[in-house]
Amino acid sequence: MADIIIDSFYSKMADVKFDAYGILDSNNKIHTLGTDSKIIGRIFEMFAQPILEQIAAENGYILRTPDSQTVYPDFVMMKSTDSKEKIAIDIKTTYIDSDQSTIKFTLGSFGSYMRNNTKNIEYKYTDYIKHYVIGFVYKRNDCAQESRVYDYSKRSEIVFPYYDVQYFMQEKYKIAGDKPGSGNTENIGSFSSRSFSDFKEGNGPFDELGQDAFDIYWKYYPKYRAIEQAYTSLAGFLVWLPQNIGNVELLHDFDKNAVLQKIQNYIQSHK
Repeated sequence: MADIIIDSFYSKMADVKFDAYGILDSNNKIHTLGTDSKIIGRIFEMFAQPILEQIAAENGYILRTPDSQTVYPDFVMMKSTDSKEKIAIDIKTTYIDSDQSTIKFTLGSFGSYMRNNTKNIEYKYTDYIKHYVIGFVYKRNDCAQESRVYDYSKRSEIVFPYYDVQYFMQEKYKIAGDKPGSGNTENIGSFSSRSFSDFKEGNGPFDELGQDAFDIYWKYYPKYRAIEQAYTSLAGFLVWLPQNIGNVELLHDFDKNAVLQKIQNYIQSHK
């Protein structure tokens, strides 16, 4: 089902134009957006939601947004509320200054639902079989007007707050890196790259190591203030896991031998 969802997303998004003038009020006045990243991120989410609703309807799913804005994920695609095969979809945005800028995202908490099945998540973590990220990368237009008001008839005078919008949809584990999103938070960081195609193709280290290795890595990754730290990098994890695999547990059943084999293959291919 994953390929169908991703392929449908790209097919339908191809016709979307991301130009947004601002907010239209009841007096036909447009209030400009400015370059605030939180507002722009919400705009991209609004562009994506109708596309996701179409994909859900065409494939026999319903699309739901959590009642709380502070829980994971942004959208849930599912056959029913009691389904054990739900699909999580998160939308992330970041801006770059130039085509040579490094791209990186934060991908949600590693200290909550990956360790406690119901903490800060809609439904249970074990109710999900797929976790997708839709990522938007854009450049800010510093000439954009912030909090200006225009008559609707004058909308052509408005400078759009962003340009060169690129987007991808990929499984989360395939774009995850081995470091937190920032030094003092418990958020998973993506890998870093100057190449947008690396994200679209999912060229992160866990693409080879697999979803289970990703879950283990971030479940056991030390929290910010932890005194004992088994590992803080992928290199350390590749040493630690084979020595501790007997004591490793996830919220779901997994094949330990298969995980170890993928680790051996990864080490051999990166010598």
